[in-house]
Order: sequence, then structure tokens, then C-alpha cells
Amino acid sequence: MTKDFFISYNRADATWAEWIAWVLEEHGKTVVIQAWDFRPGGNFILDMQRAAQDCDRTIAVLSEDYLNALYTQPEWAAAFKQDPTGIERKLLPVRVALCKPTGLLAPLAYVDLVGKSEAEAETLLLGALQERAKPTSRPSFPQSVQPQERITSGTVTFPQNIPEQSVQSVTSNTALRLALFQNLASLPSPQFEQILFALSPPPGNVASAQAPQGNRVKDLLDWATSIGPGLSEVEAIYNQIARPR
Repeated sequence: MTKDFFISYNRADATWAEWIAWVLEEHGKTVVIQAWDFRPGGNFILDMQRAAQDCDRTIAVLSEDYLNALYTQPEWAAAFKQDPTGIERKLLPVRVALCKPTGLLAPLAYVDLVGKSEAEAETLLLGALQERAKPTSRPSFPQSVQPQERITSGTVTFPQNIPEQSVQSVTSNTALRLALFQNLASLPSPQFEQILFALSPPPGNVASAQAPQGNRVKDLLDWATSIGPGLSEVEAIYNQIARPR
């Protein structure tokens, strides 16, 4: 009988693996996990073979221990082989400790539970099972953008000299935005979430936690410079959280 998920994990992360399995079964999914399903008298290798073969999808519980272990590699590799382009999402990585997947695992988007509360982790895990990440409530209405005036011969005027002070201000803002983007994009996810919480951008202005952090940083800076508190406030919050005195 086909099960929904095979939980692939290293024994150092057994507590995380069992929590994930429990949450999935609590929400009606069927699971195979070594701690519960590989019983005395069974053949471990054949049990692994059946789990990889008879489960529709594999959850890889990512940590440094998992990435460095030998026997976890065939488990995720079997799922990867079935769906190398990720169209069917046969392999679902879930990061439970700070680590950086490399090689074939590097381009796969993972569910990041590092630094999350139990309620947040459960929401992220279950949300990753959905085919789409459409929000349950209507996004906030975007600010209206005034249409640009059509340039004709009658509207073109001779350009005035731009004061040097204004040029310096634009240059300074550009440099600050670039520095903030680089710093925020390289932050660990928990610290970036703290900065988001402190700035409190309205819902819909910053992409969800499922999006790449670089995209979320761009959304945050776009909001801050358009209708938000400005780049200086973002810099101040960043210094308080990422560079405490």
C-alpha cells in the first residue's frame, strides 16, 4: 500500500523527524519513519528499499549531520532520481539546523524551521504540502501609481542644472540601499524575521517565508523607500538586531 511520505533523517535529528511525522499523521497524511515502522526481526536494508519504493514522496530532514552521513544519501538520491526537475516535488527538504546544502541539493527550495516556534514550524510544514501558496485573505490594495505624462514637443523644457547636494543625496541613498541589501540577504533567517517584525510592513508588501530571502529583502527595501519609514530606519533596526552593542 502506497504511503504519502517517507521521512529520511539522521539519528541525531530523530526528535525532529518524529515531530514532523506526528504532525503529518495528525493532519491525515500517511508516513513511514524508521523509529516507528522498522520493527525488531525485520531487515533494515529491505525496509529502506520498501520505504523508498512504496512512498509517494520523501522528506529529507536537513542538518549538518544529515548532509555528512553516508546512509542518508541513497535515501534522498532515490527520490531525486524519480523527479530530477522537481515538477512533482518528490523530494521535500526540511531544514531543522543551520546547514548549507551543496551539490544536487543546493538548488532545491527547502522548508526552513530553524529558529521557528512550534506553531510557526507547523504552519510552514503544512503550507509546503500545498500546491500553491495563495494566502487565505485578500492581499492589501497596492498604492496607486500616477500615470506618467506623455512627452511631446510642448512639454519638453530645458533641463535645469541639478544642485550638487541633490546628486550627493541620490548617490548616498543608492549606496545605502546596496549595503542594506547585501547585509540583509546574508542574515540568518531568524534575524531577518526579527527585522521584519520590528518594521511591521503591511501584509502583502513582503513575500512570504517560502520565497527566497533575496526577493523578500528587495520587497522590504521597496516598501521602505516608497511608503515605509525609509532606508535610515531599516539601517537602524538592522544595527540593533544584527550588530548589538
